[in-house]
Amino acid sequence: MRAGAALCGALALLLLPGVVPAQSRSVLPRAEPRPAAERRNPVVVAVERSRVAVVNVSAEELVRVRVPAPGADMGQMLFEEFFGKPRFRSGYAVTSLGSGVVVSPEGHVLTNAHVVERGARFRVQLLDGRELPARMLGTDPATDLAVLQVETKERLPFLPAGRSDDLMIGETVIAIGNPFGLAHTVTTGVVSALHRKVGEPGRQLFDMVQTDASINPGNSGGPLVNIQGQLIGVNTAILGDRSAGIGFAIPIDRAYRVAEDLIRHGEVREGFTGVAVRDEPVKSDRIGGDRVLVQVRGVDAGSPAAGAGVRKGDVIESVGDAPVESAAEYRFRVRDVPLGGTVRLGLLRGKERLQVSVRAVELSPERAEQQLLQRTGLSLGEEKVRGGTVVVVRSVRRGSPAAGSGLQAGDWIREVNSLEIGSLAEWRKAAVRARRSGQLVLLVQRGFAAERVSFDVD
Repeated sequence: MRAGAALCGALALLLLPGVVPAQSRSVLPRAEPRPAAERRNPVVVAVERSRVAVVNVSAEELVRVRVPAPGADMGQMLFEEFFGKPRFRSGYAVTSLGSGVVVSPEGHVLTNAHVVERGARFRVQLLDGRELPARMLGTDPATDLAVLQVETKERLPFLPAGRSDDLMIGETVIAIGNPFGLAHTVTTGVVSALHRKVGEPGRQLFDMVQTDASINPGNSGGPLVNIQGQLIGVNTAILGDRSAGIGFAIPIDRAYRVAEDLIRHGEVREGFTGVAVRDEPVKSDRIGGDRVLVQVRGVDAGSPAAGAGVRKGDVIESVGDAPVESAAEYRFRVRDVPLGGTVRLGLLRGKERLQVSVRAVELSPERAEQQLLQRTGLSLGEEKVRGGTVVVVRSVRRGSPAAGSGLQAGDWIREVNSLEIGSLAEWRKAAVRARRSGQLVLLVQRGFAAERVSFDVD
């Protein structure tokens, strides 16, 4: 009874309001907590506004898996491989994970082209955890941008765009994305630099926004946001294999121009000026070494550039207000000129400096094809084969670049710049893209052998 009374007394002591046993008191001082409303600084407000529009993007590739016959051994499988009809099962495998941002209430998602380039089926995950299917509207590998359409009838929260032409070095920015699969991760930093060039094998981007907001694998395609919660860039690249505190974003002004074309037309409609350029290394005593000039190596007759007075041999020093240091940079900046717009070129002709305005007009598939065939020396046709049609080389002009590359009449053209073609109509569409990019890469088949042949065609 005495033990029971003592226990009940201890319980009663614990239950008395305001009474804390001595052994449970904290020995460490604690600050009086500030109300959450007082801690909602501008970064918190911007994150609350923007993260609801950020999605995780998964791209699934259609793959075929070999299915052996029931009970078949290795010998039977090899016999079936070479002399029979191997059986396959088709399925989907996730090949890419990245980020994206909803940019309209209708569910348009802006992301990177390299996130979705191998995908055949796409899904996006919203902040509330729901996964929704999406379809591809278009990609633009030149700027590493793509647009998906979320397949839903509901209106989705979206992130309004700000401006990237007035960004200030040092201003606060926020990156939101899916690094290493950690959904809706938020990092902060500043605009570290503007107009950066980012290059790696097979990919070169110009005029990028540099930031020290932490960007890691999986952040690709996610938004870079200003302190007002507005979209000012699309996170795209990091320095090296890991971020090292240096990341790069596509300015939103360029991204929106590309996205508008992808939504309306499924591709970027570039203006054509008629200028062919090349890199021309020269000795420069002032810098004590070689310098690369962007030289005009050709002007198409009847083109806007010809009408503006651009001549073969001119050196292009600037496009608009931006200096250019390579032919690749020139092509990149001219792509920013909207169809029907004008671009101001700064030219050096001998010792004279000139400014000319050149209009960007639409390049028709027929004109692009004519220019490519003229530059390469190819004559193409279409032939029916078992299972469809192929594009075939009819003739090769003597002394032409195509002849120098070893192409012959009867060769089949299977791909143009890694895009499979099977008809002259598909060839003409690919010709427009190749003419704009300045590079034509053909996959040529002769009998059972195939090889790639490349031409400069700008």
